[in-house]
Amino acid sequence: MKPTAAKILMALIILTRSSAFLFSKFIMEELTPFQALGYRFILAFLVMALVLRRPLVRAWDEHRSLGRKSLLLGLLLFAVMGCEMRSLLTAEIHTVAFLENLSLALVPLFLALWYRRLPGDRILQGVGFILLGVAALTIGTAGFTLAGGEGWALLAAVFYAGYIISIGKLSHSADPLALGTLQMGIMGLMSFGAALVLDGGIPVPQAALTWQSLAFQVLVCSCFGFAFQPKAQRYLTPEEAGLYCAINPLFASLLGHWVLGETFGPAGILGAVYILTGLGFVNWKGLSQERQTCQRSAVNGQRKPAPLAFKHQKKRGCLRQPLFFSFPYISAAGSGRQRRRRFR
Repeated sequence: MKPTAAKILMALIILTRSSAFLFSKFIMEELTPFQALGYRFILAFLVMALVLRRPLVRAWDEHRSLGRKSLLLGLLLFAVMGCEMRSLLTAEIHTVAFLENLSLALVPLFLALWYRRLPGDRILQGVGFILLGVAALTIGTAGFTLAGGEGWALLAAVFYAGYIISIGKLSHSADPLALGTLQMGIMGLMSFGAALVLDGGIPVPQAALTWQSLAFQVLVCSCFGFAFQPKAQRYLTPEEAGLYCAINPLFASLLGHWVLGETFGPAGILGAVYILTGLGFVNWKGLSQERQTCQRSAVNGQRKPAPLAFKHQKKRGCLRQPLFFSFPYISAAGSGRQRRRRFR
C-alpha cells in the first residue's frame, strides 16, 4: 500500500468512528455501556474471523507474539471504548468528540517525552491549527464545564493516544489484519466480563433500532474501522495517525447538521478551515529532512533502502542518500581511498 492510500484509508476509518457516537446513543437507550460494547465487538470478531479464518491461522503460526500484542491492544481498546461510552451517558456528542480527540495533540507530546525530542515545526503548527478548529466546531458559544462525562472523555483521549502509538509500533512486526481482528475478540470478551460483574447480566436486545445500530457499528465501525486501522498505520507515523483524528469532530458536526438539524454557523465554517489548514501543514510537500527520516523509518520498519532503489525513493519524494550507503558490496570497514576506488 502506498502512503497516499494509507492516508485515505485512515481518513475513512476516522469517519466511521465519528458516526459511531450517534449510534452508541441509540444503543444505550436499551443496553448498558459494557453490554453494548460486548455485543458490538464479539459480533465483529466473529464476522472477521469467518472471513479471514485461513489468514488468521497462518498469521498465528508465523507470529508467536501475536497473542501478546493482541492482548495489549485489546486492553487499550477496552479502556478507550469504556471511557467513551461512560462519557456519552451524561455528556453531549460534540463535547465527547472534542475531548477524546485531544489525542491528536497528546500523540506527538507522548512521543516527544518517550524519545526526548521535540516534534517538528510543521507537526506543532498543524496541532495548533487543528486544536483551534476542533474548539471552534465543538465548543462554539455554548460554553464548557468539566463534569463526570467530560472527565471520562479526557481519560478516553489519554488511552486513545496510547492506542495509536501502540498500533504504530506493533503493526510493523505482525500481520495487521490479524492483529486488528484478535484485538476485537479480546475487547468483546472483556466487555462481557465487565457486564456480568458490574451490570448483573447480558440481556438480549429487543428494540429494532438497537439491532440496526449494532449492525452498523459491527459491520462499518468495527469490522472496517478497528480491523483495518493497523493496516493503515503500518504506512503512517503515529504523529500523522493522531492528527487524522481531527476529522472526527468535523464529520460529527456535519452529521448533526444533516440528521439532527443542528446549525453549522460561522464558527463551524471557521473550524473546518482551521482543520484543513492543519492537515495541510502536516502533509505539505516541502517536508523537513527530519520528518522524512521518521516517515521512511515508519514505512520501512527500520529497514535499509533496497539496492538501486533510487527511482522508487524519488517517486515517494524521499531524499536521496549518498551512493555508498545504498550499495551493499561497499564495505564500511575499508579505507576512504578504497571506497572511492570501488565507487569509481
